[in-house]
Amino acid sequence: MRFLKITSVVLFSIFQIGLGFGQELPEKVINENAQFWISTNNVFRVADRWAVLNDIHIRRTNFISDPNFYFLRVGGQYYLNSNIRLAGGYAHLWLTATGDWDTYQNENRIYQQLSISRRYEKMNALFRIRLEQRFFNNVEDGQSLNDDFYVNRIRFLVSAGFPFKKGGNTEFILANETHLNFGKDVVFNTFNQNRFTIGIKHKLSKQWKVDFGYMMVYQQLAAGNVYNLNHTLRLFFYGSFDFRKNKNLPFNEVRHGEE
Repeated sequence: MRFLKITSVVLFSIFQIGLGFGQELPEKVINENAQFWISTNNVFRVADRWAVLNDIHIRRTNFISDPNFYFLRVGGQYYLNSNIRLAGGYAHLWLTATGDWDTYQNENRIYQQLSISRRYEKMNALFRIRLEQRFFNNVEDGQSLNDDFYVNRIRFLVSAGFPFKKGGNTEFILANETHLNFGKDVVFNTFNQNRFTIGIKHKLSKQWKVDFGYMMVYQQLAAGNVYNLNHTLRLFFYGSFDFRKNKNLPFNEVRHGEE
């Protein structure tokens, strides 16, 4: 009897595969875009173990002609030690495919992350894992449908900076971040996107650094067969502000390739 059940399952699976071969699969569509992304990413150190985080981002499409999104993130960061940090907070994103504010899709986001960094003689390395709980609303004809849906996402960032000279203010950076979706509303796009960055980071002052470079974003949309390939020129500013009483303690975090 057990043999008959197993045989039935196998035959049914083969039948389903056969049906699949007989169906016409949707064509893969890749939309290429040129974008410009500018941001400020700030850390306010308020205690030996604590800091306040704040990011502000603007991304435009057709290079700089049209708006793509506006993004605001705030959070708190706890230092396990000088190399390992925990953080969490809230973010809001306004996303559009056109230039009309009424058509922006709103996203509320909660996040948690672990960052591990290390400075070596010829390289500064950063690894970050981030969990995000994302709440969207769809927009149709410029009106919100009030049909909020929820998606989980996990992100893995690995980045490295290579100083041009020991103790210098300029370094060459490489970074890659992979995003994966999960949850009951995720059907065709467990893979969400991959971001590859190459650029130059320079120390402007004690508080400010800037990185300038190219980011290639390859993103799979919810339909499953539609992808965005975004060629992005990025200009990211990193601010570090120390409000501790004892400013003699080191405060020079490894930060590059981030968002």
